[in-house]
Amino acid sequence: MYFLFSGEGPTDLGECTDNAMQCDGQDYRYGPMTVIVSQIVEEQHKYSLLDTNNYGFVTKGTLSKRKSELNPAKKKIRLRGKKRGKETRYFFNNARVLARIAKERAAKLNDEVVAVLFRDSDNTASAGRGLWSDKRQSMLDGFTEEGFPRGVPMIPKPKSEAWIICAVKNSYAGCDTLENRSGNDDSPNSLKSELKKHLGELPGREVLCQMVTDRTIDVRQIKMSSFVAFQTRLEEVI
Repeated sequence: MYFLFSGEGPTDLGECTDNAMQCDGQDYRYGPMTVIVSQIVEEQHKYSLLDTNNYGFVTKGTLSKRKSELNPAKKKIRLRGKKRGKETRYFFNNARVLARIAKERAAKLNDEVVAVLFRDSDNTASAGRGLWSDKRQSMLDGFTEEGFPRGVPMIPKPKSEAWIICAVKNSYAGCDTLENRSGNDDSPNSLKSELKKHLGELPGREVLCQMVTDRTIDVRQIKMSSFVAFQTRLEEVI
């Protein structure tokens, strides 16, 4: 089984070396969210995904460039209002393009492919935090539109810092309140500011990967609804 990832930056699902648009194996500098995926796979299948090099990465820019290939969707997605429609269509189209790339990879490798699509759900307090479920469903609809059954939305609410703070704030209790916070980094008491307060600095990709690896960030303890939705879907497709 091959895993194909697409994220937003080094501190979520990582990046390719040399600014490549797509990469595999050792050319992929995986991020902490990739380690989380590997740990969930290991719980179920008793092997480390990261030891296999059977994985790859596609940049957000690649998905954007290939969006022009998409034909009109067979089934219209529900778009409530212009702004909301634009947001959910973005998630829908990202999933469609990643599904196409995953199917191409499956044909080339003659192997099953699981595609994990990471996107933060919200950048500002006014960007529609309540639309998290719509954005997630739009991804699922996008995978379905392309006839791809192994697509996994990975959408923290409002962003990945909330999951990390849940793990480092001395207790995993009461983390659901983090999901109602603004994702705006410039807002008072932003999630990034709180994470820095807990750790003394904003950790980079390598530090975060190590924190997940050594269970300083213990994914088994994170019970936030956005994380559980991601984990449940991943366990279903693998």
